[in-house]
Amino acid sequence: MLPLEVRLARHIASTPVARPIRQARTAATRDRILAAAEAILAEGDGELTMECLAERAHVSVGALYKHFRGKDSLLPLVLERAHAQHARDTDLLLTDPKWKDVGLAGRIDGLLGAFASYQTAQRRLIRSLVLGYWQAPEQYSHESRAAELMGSIHAWLAECADEIRHPEPKLALALGLYTALQTLQSAILMERIPPSVGLERFTREQARMFKAYLGLPPAPAAAG
Repeated sequence: MLPLEVRLARHIASTPVARPIRQARTAATRDRILAAAEAILAEGDGELTMECLAERAHVSVGALYKHFRGKDSLLPLVLERAHAQHARDTDLLLTDPKWKDVGLAGRIDGLLGAFASYQTAQRRLIRSLVLGYWQAPEQYSHESRAAELMGSIHAWLAECADEIRHPEPKLALALGLYTALQTLQSAILMERIPPSVGLERFTREQARMFKAYLGLPPAPAAAG
C-alpha cells in the first residue's frame, strides 16, 4: 500500500485540473445561453421559448434545463446582464476625460443624449424583459445596482453643483435627474414620442427643462 503522502499527492494532482476545466465550460455554456436569450429578446420577433433558445445557443433542450429550470430562472439573469452592460457603458461615459472642463449644462446634454441612445438601441430587449416576459420580479432585485448607478451619475453631476441656482440644490439635482431619465425611458420604451417632434428634439427639450429647473442660464441663441 502506498504511503498516505504519496496517495494524497496523486489525488491532488489528478483532480484540480479537470474541475476548473469543467467549471469554465459550464460558465461558458451559461454565458452563451444568456447571450442567445438576450439576442432573441432584442429582436422582438416572437415569444422566447426554451426550444428556440436551445437552438440559438447550440445546446440541447435537456442541457438547457440542466442550467436553468425555465424562463423564470433565466430571464432575471438576462436582465442582470443587460444592467451590468449599461453600468459599464455609463462608467465609461462618466470617466471620460473630456468632461473635466465641461460645465453642468454640457454634462446634462451629454448624459441625456447617451441615455436616449441606449434606451432606443435596447428598446425591444428592455420591453421584453420588463413589460412582457419577466413576470417574477421577486426572484431578482436590481434596486441596489440601479441605485448605485444613479448614485454615480448624481455624484458626477454634483461636481458642478455650484452652478445650480435652485434654492435647494441637492433636492433639485436629485428630482430633476430622476424625472428626466424616467420621462425619457418611458417615452422611448412605450413609443410615445410624437413623430412631429422626434427623439433628438424630445431629448433636447428634456435637457432644457432639467437645466431650467436647476436655474442654469439658457444657452445663447445661435447666430444668424
